[in-house]
Amino acid sequence: MPWPKGVERVRAKDRTYFYWNPDRGTSREKDRVPLPNGDADPVALIREVKRLSGSDFLVYPPKSIGALVVRYTASEDFKSLSDSTQATYNVHLNRFKATWATLPAAGLNAEAVLAYRDALKDTPGMANHMLSLGRSLWGWAIPMGLAGAVNPFESVKDLATDDSGHIPWPTWAVDYVRDHAPPDIVRLERIGIITCQRESDLIRMGPEHRDKMGLWCRPRKTRKKRKAFCIPLTVGDAKLLDRWAETPITFTAQRWKAPIDRFRDLYLYSPKGDPYSPTSLRARWMRWLRLTEAGHNLCGQWQKWVTDQARRFEWDMDPESATNPTIHGLRGTGILVRRLAGHDVDQIANDIGMSRQMVDRYMRFRDQVEVAAAGRARLQVVEG
Repeated sequence: MPWPKGVERVRAKDRTYFYWNPDRGTSREKDRVPLPNGDADPVALIREVKRLSGSDFLVYPPKSIGALVVRYTASEDFKSLSDSTQATYNVHLNRFKATWATLPAAGLNAEAVLAYRDALKDTPGMANHMLSLGRSLWGWAIPMGLAGAVNPFESVKDLATDDSGHIPWPTWAVDYVRDHAPPDIVRLERIGIITCQRESDLIRMGPEHRDKMGLWCRPRKTRKKRKAFCIPLTVGDAKLLDRWAETPITFTAQRWKAPIDRFRDLYLYSPKGDPYSPTSLRARWMRWLRLTEAGHNLCGQWQKWVTDQARRFEWDMDPESATNPTIHGLRGTGILVRRLAGHDVDQIANDIGMSRQMVDRYMRFRDQVEVAAAGRARLQVVEG
């Protein structure tokens, strides 16, 4: 086992001892510090060395997995990712360092990756994200000679995950929200289907982004990688957004004596007239679901529908986990509406700025979630 620079390994009386002694043999040498037994617990030794040295760059031997992670996080490829992506990647990268610290990157095999994946089986989404990152990390490292010639993550399959967060809304759910929800939530449902974008982008959209028969968008999550693109709109959708640009939202509440009109230079805003954040938008949606009779009824109908669909089509999910339609599911609804309009997968991916693989992920519902022609016609109706 190649140990980090500064680790002194001493063999005495048939026993092995490890010490932290980075300045050994120099005028700066101090008393050496005992370390955990590296032969019995290398992770504990690395963790203690990291604490004592205060620097990853001093801890890992060349071409080890720890060194690979350090080099990747210092690269422009990693720094070009969005802050949120870096944060989620770092969860797994730190675990790679803790688990495989001094192991040679070229020596990692599929058996070790499989064992790691199975250790995360209680959180399959996290396990699959780990595999995806591993494939990307080794794909980045191999051409530079940092990780051998074989990607050990490629042959390990993802775990089956449930679809609860990605289920597109069927026509009946779209109609129900449009008939019963407050006007800002109705706008949320409408623009989510029209644009197929994430909450973080929906809340920033406004009249300034309109251009002829399109709506410009530069997704917050991927903005470091791509420029703005223009989402094509139907005539009905374009007229709807232009009406929103000139029409206030009329909010009502029991504590108010009369309805109040709010207006600002965004398509979505709160009953106070404030812009939403992704968190406050989701909170607004969940409060309506949980605290109103209409919201409760929608959740009840949704759970029954999901249970029936899961049984009928053998969806890989626990129906009890799908307690309500999600804002994220509107992306899938918009994709199915575009498919129903005759657009192919490549055109949809290009129009909404999504990868073909992600469009295909939503398209697997195309024969199982009803977005009927009558429902599509209603989606095109210009409403306030």
